[in-house]
Amino acid sequence: MGLDNLNMSVALCHETGALIQAYTLDVPVTATVCHCRDRERNRLLVLPPCGICQERLALWGPRVEAAVPDATAPGGWRAATLAELNPLYWGTSFTEDGDWPTQAAHSA
Repeated sequence: MGLDNLNMSVALCHETGALIQAYTLDVPVTATVCHCRDRERNRLLVLPPCGICQERLALWGPRVEAAVPDATAPGGWRAATLAELNPLYWGTSFTEDGDWPTQAAHSA
């Protein structure tokens, strides 16, 4: 978690800055990884993107890859697309063809 604040509703993940910068520069986001240190167990965790980050990443479409934990994979993680993480994405309800909304539709 980044931008810690006493009021947790205004806190932001570390990834938020990079996503905003990519959007500002019109650079596509193709992959993301969220990790944190579990100091109690002395390990590094790979976390799937939360719902808020999935919404932010949705601007770049269903093929954006995210690191997700997988105990059977080398390193303990693998890549999954947003479409795999969220196969019933609500945004498809607002498109004429049921496809993932375009970046322009997300930004409208």
